[in-house]
Amino acid sequence: MKKMLLFICVLGFLIQSSCVNDKYVPEVVNNRCDTTYYSRTIKPIIINNCAISGCHDGHSTLDDFNNYAEVKVVVEEIEDGESAFLHRIKLPLNEPGHMPVGKILLPSDIQLIENWINNGYPGC
Repeated sequence: MKKMLLFICVLGFLIQSSCVNDKYVPEVVNNRCDTTYYSRTIKPIIINNCAISGCHDGHSTLDDFNNYAEVKVVVEEIEDGESAFLHRIKLPLNEPGHMPVGKILLPSDIQLIENWINNGYPGC
């Protein structure tokens, strides 16, 4: 009987001690707030081409593209079946509604923006 009791005590101790080092690691939920990607990749394109004096700089009547929230509003608008923002930057230079006014974005920048929009425009 003593051996059985000793065995149960040792077994209980081993079970308890085996769980001491287990750490709860919460599952990270992707909430699509990838601010690093927006800040490092998309925002510089927008700041250098759209948030310029007289356009989307926050000092005119147009949307202020210096902040993500207002860029997101325009990105979410649909025009001709796609994002209004994307639609306008893809228009030919001489087409009404083309953005940015008077210049054409690099195809690589347009592709980055399109990928960003298609991925849910992370960066809140």
